[in-house]
Amino acid sequence: MSVRADVDRGLAIRDEVEKLVAELKAINKRLQQAALAGEQVDLNDADREGKQFLAAGSERIVPVILTADQIIGEFGRDSDRHREIVNAVSNATGVLKFFNPVNKFENRFDSGKKFRALASEVFGTVAPAFITACLARDKQGIPKSSIKIMWDEVQAKGVK
Repeated sequence: MSVRADVDRGLAIRDEVEKLVAELKAINKRLQQAALAGEQVDLNDADREGKQFLAAGSERIVPVILTADQIIGEFGRDSDRHREIVNAVSNATGVLKFFNPVNKFENRFDSGKKFRALASEVFGTVAPAFITACLARDKQGIPKSSIKIMWDEVQAKGVK
């Protein structure tokens, strides 16, 4: 196939996927509402708390699970939730068997261009060393790179 045909087909697929994702989102919302209003039965897993709604299609049934046992993924150190959890068991070290205490740094920028620009401004001549230290690397220590097809930045022919 030619590049032209691949671009045309890729754009057509993206348009269709976008429509399908929106349609599925609406279907999910309607099924969730039906599950809340409809008959709920016990879950197959007796160790879990919650119920399920069996949404029947023409030939298949899709279980819609209404759980009551979702565990939090994280909480802030010294937050109200942290104190609540520790106070519930009066054993801060026991809590470490369930949650890893994390202290980390998160990149504040959504693009490497912005990151590099501020690094030059803040660090001046040592900015390149800082940037090199901040590069994501694979297991062999080689800086990771990516190739992005910018489907969301499509332009009409003849427009620059």
